[in-house]
Amino acid sequence: MKQLARLHWSTLAVSLVIAACLLLITALQFLDTVTRLRIIREGSYVELSSAIVWLAACVGYTFVARSDMGQIWHRATLLLLAGLRELDLHVRFTGESIFNEDTYFHAGISTGYRIYSILAIALIVTTVIRTVLVDARPLLTNLKRGERLARLVACALGLLVVAKTIDGLRGRAEDLAWNLPWALFELAESAEEVLELGAPIIVTVAVIVAWQQRQQETS
Repeated sequence: MKQLARLHWSTLAVSLVIAACLLLITALQFLDTVTRLRIIREGSYVELSSAIVWLAACVGYTFVARSDMGQIWHRATLLLLAGLRELDLHVRFTGESIFNEDTYFHAGISTGYRIYSILAIALIVTTVIRTVLVDARPLLTNLKRGERLARLVACALGLLVVAKTIDGLRGRAEDLAWNLPWALFELAESAEEVLELGAPIIVTVAVIVAWQQRQQETS
């Protein structure tokens, strides 16, 4: 009990988030296919919840870091882009992804959507490049030091990496002629969506920790 009491609340929160993700993934496997897909399919409950949490984290971080936003605007933008990605804004208007070359060369795509796609790609590329240049090395340094915020960010990134790794497992298995059980594909499908919900929740925990640290610095 004494060791538990010494744990920072954020550590307990992350542990609960991961446990809840594992519990939800397990519970989904006991549902019938129609109900399971209704919960995890594109644009449904889990994905919409992910978008809401990402956007809430963006608003929260913008408030917390408002005095430094001129230097670290890319962090809030990254959270915003993650939320918009969960809302499928990259394919929302025409069904063609802004990452698809047909968007820029197909005669059926309007000029307005092409301009929107170019601006969106420019914002994404600029944000990612600035994030890597400004934050990658400090993140690794702080992670080695065991700083709490760095650990939280790394944990969220870890969930996203795992989710991305198992995304499209069925298609890759078919391409490689792997004879895998269907239940494994369903498990991967559920896990991907749930882990993509866990990541922004942990980021939100990081935002709260950042706010607490700023309060301590100014007090």
